[in-house]
Amino acid sequence: MTSALQMIPLNKLVASPRNVRKTDRKIDVDALAASIAACGLLQNLCVVANQDGKFEVDAGGRRLAALKQLARDKIIPKDHPVACNIVTIGEGREVSLTENVHRVGMDAIDEVEAYGALIADGGTPEDVARRFGVTRRHVDQRLALSGLSPRIKAAWKRGDVSLDAARAFCLVEDHAQQDAVFKSLGKPVTHATSVRARLMEGRVRASDRLVKYIGLEAYERAGGAVTRDLFDADAVYIDDPALVARLAEEKLEAGRQAWLDQGWGWVDAHLGQGRPDGYAASRLQPIWRDATPEEEAELQRLQSEIDTLDEALDQDSVEDDPRWEARDTLAGQLETIRQAARVWPPTLIAHAGVVLSIDFDGHSCATCGFIRQDDEKTVRALLAKAAREEAGQTDEDIPDVEPAGQGPASDIDLPKTVIRDLSLARTRAIRMRLAERPETALAVAVAAFISRSAFRCDLAGVGISAHAASVEDDDAFADTRGSLAARLPQEADVLEWCLSRPAPDLLGILAVLTAAAIDLTHEKGASGDASRRACADRLAMALDIDMSHHWRADASYWSRLSKAQLIAAVETAPRIEAMACDQRADVLKAYAKLKRDELATKVEEAFAGVAYLPDFIITAMAAGSFEVTDAGYAAVAAE
Repeated sequence: MTSALQMIPLNKLVASPRNVRKTDRKIDVDALAASIAACGLLQNLCVVANQDGKFEVDAGGRRLAALKQLARDKIIPKDHPVACNIVTIGEGREVSLTENVHRVGMDAIDEVEAYGALIADGGTPEDVARRFGVTRRHVDQRLALSGLSPRIKAAWKRGDVSLDAARAFCLVEDHAQQDAVFKSLGKPVTHATSVRARLMEGRVRASDRLVKYIGLEAYERAGGAVTRDLFDADAVYIDDPALVARLAEEKLEAGRQAWLDQGWGWVDAHLGQGRPDGYAASRLQPIWRDATPEEEAELQRLQSEIDTLDEALDQDSVEDDPRWEARDTLAGQLETIRQAARVWPPTLIAHAGVVLSIDFDGHSCATCGFIRQDDEKTVRALLAKAAREEAGQTDEDIPDVEPAGQGPASDIDLPKTVIRDLSLARTRAIRMRLAERPETALAVAVAAFISRSAFRCDLAGVGISAHAASVEDDDAFADTRGSLAARLPQEADVLEWCLSRPAPDLLGILAVLTAAAIDLTHEKGASGDASRRACADRLAMALDIDMSHHWRADASYWSRLSKAQLIAAVETAPRIEAMACDQRADVLKAYAKLKRDELATKVEEAFAGVAYLPDFIITAMAAGSFEVTDAGYAAVAAE
């Protein structure tokens, strides 16, 4: 190919219709323009002369766009001379194709070291950002990576640390701490989450419920230090959890007086997620007052409208019928009026209290009716007296009795051994009957899972628990877990809530909680790795999982394989398998001569658009997945 170098005015250069790059033609043009303004045009354009006296740029379209932008910004004149290689039309197409196909982006670690060298030579982050047309944040990220310990940078170059994991190490600047965590992890280090968890031990995330409650700004105003991940805006860590707890407690305490003014005997603030200690097993419950005439009239009106809608919907309803929304609105209004009739007896609440706490989403909540153990006898006596008065009896008519569900007062006088034997007998009966009632057993299991997973406490007397594993989920499952958390009742109401749910709803909740408790992440060689893999294999088979829908072999995968593994993989690429034997042998021989990084790039290109899966995550067929039919036997016999 021959070409002539010539300086051509910028205003005589136009984009070529033959340029093979049809997409992303103007990507990062701002950065390229900044680079040209700082360092000049480092690569000539390849142009073809046309009949209008213009020159069509076949190779260098982005450089032309950057130069035009500099001219519009009046940084260079419109007729700025541009070094161009003049080629023929045929040569232009070839040059354009070659330049775009064989272009290799700069490796991240090379860019890191280059930025670090510029700063070492006296440059500032602002200078680097302006010179290369990138953001200051981008420069800060690269400089943070350049500040990694020598051991981790060496491991990154070898492929023993992924880029994501290297970014996670930047959370701290202390090389000794970085190296200690690196040493404690299995190799290669690929999980950024594991790195962050080790580095941030003793800290909590800004997404913690207590931090949500007080607000990150309030914590920082109080002098609290924060560690932010330069590479993940959502990864913010609180360095002083004790300060967060103190601020949350003070904020909760501020709401105490309002409850005391309502007549409650006491108000406690509780930051934990389990059941508070020191309270009686039973709780005071509100009573129902009679509806006022106005409320009764409104209840009847709403119920009449709901009945009319139900009749109409039964006749001609469709799934997205807007009348369903109208019905839900009416039902909500009716329930609001009905709940307003729940009141707390003033004579009783003076001996009971309110526990203020913080839920999973960082909202304050109040649970009313807790009874301290010292007040339990007094409350029982008052309840018994109220029951007798309602029945028209006097204290002389009948002995004190407890309200339903409380148990007779004489129980407390029974010997401990008798109470133990009685409770054991009832436990045996419950176990036997529960085994015969799968719907009730399902409700109990789900209630126990919710108690442990959402409130970090056990359902009393039920030894079933699920601990949510710390795994970065796909967005879809994360949304599912968030939706479930929003539906859950208060901790004390979990069992009653579950018993009222239909079995299909319970099964759906159980599935989410069970899934959230699973963590089958493993490496190789460590204790338990083999059993975790076997469990993962079996579940993938049972769930019929196609990993090609969840994982893709990208550069970060191929770059960590050995040359032998890369050659073995590329032999199975459809494009390679389709070649004639001699051609395939020549291609594989040429690949074997490449350096590992170059070979990894070739393998990635060979599998472009192909759903490649390594054997490690291919789901095996379950036994019985295939059956030989009579037609199949006939076909075999015919051969």
